[in-house]
Amino acid sequence: MPATDYPRLELDNGRLRVSVYVPDAEHGYYRGPRFDWSGMIEHVETARHRFYSPLHVTHDPMRHDCVSGPAEEFAMFEPMGFAEARRGETFVKIGVGLLEKGNDDEYQFAGDYRIVRAGEWDIRHAPDSVEFSQELAGDRGWGYTYTKTIALVPGKSELIIAHRLENSGEKKISINNYNHNFSLIDNLPYGPDYRVEFPFTTMIPIRINQFAWFRGNTVEVPEPLGDRSLWIPLFEGAGRVEYNRALIKHEPSGASIEFIGDAPVTRMVFWAVERAACPEPFIRLKIAPGETEAWSSRYHFGDGR
Repeated sequence: MPATDYPRLELDNGRLRVSVYVPDAEHGYYRGPRFDWSGMIEHVETARHRFYSPLHVTHDPMRHDCVSGPAEEFAMFEPMGFAEARRGETFVKIGVGLLEKGNDDEYQFAGDYRIVRAGEWDIRHAPDSVEFSQELAGDRGWGYTYTKTIALVPGKSELIIAHRLENSGEKKISINNYNHNFSLIDNLPYGPDYRVEFPFTTMIPIRINQFAWFRGNTVEVPEPLGDRSLWIPLFEGAGRVEYNRALIKHEPSGASIEFIGDAPVTRMVFWAVERAACPEPFIRLKIAPGETEAWSSRYHFGDGR
């Protein structure tokens, strides 16, 4: 189906118009085993610009990376229950459901895992906000209640993505969460016309894949990417809140996306292809049974000149 034919809803505060796909196990835009199904944004519109586009021109809702916008993933390296599960048993992927373990002893984030039971969603929609909630009880004592809210800030070209994760199981949750931030502006390919800035700098310029640079606090791409990709880990450490932010700007138009998060990052990665520039902040979640953790990110959409 064309991307606009999947179930979705609209948010509007007079400054931003946001199209959000609705998670649905039978008809949803994204039904893959990797990313959080909730809050998948089709696009954000201001008076002059349109932000975000599908990563792939041809869409397959079951493919692990057929997504758009600020797509999030929980436990990229080892989901809850994966290590202890035997072949054919289930493990937990937050925002997705119960997945079946295959022959591999190590989890593959791009793996084609069968979804044994998709988590059910409760959705509450207002004109300028939407809340997605999912409760799931897995095998061997795992369980959670997860809520994601997308709310437009009154009178501003901003939205807030807020999360709340409660450990309703018997075992400690210790996983990472990150936002891939598949960012594109006016469907213009990422390349020399874009500038991506981070809140930290390098004293020595760092080469990226032999044709780009991380110089100062900016990723520089001197030529079109074509079919090439970029990938570089920019920061790893104990965690700093002030590092949880980035700016993606299309220089000729001045249009931009900036996000600022309130959780300490343990890792910041940058990945890019022509269809997306992706600053990826990773945070660490450690939640004992019965406890809850909350975090959020604020996104500002600059309308340019």
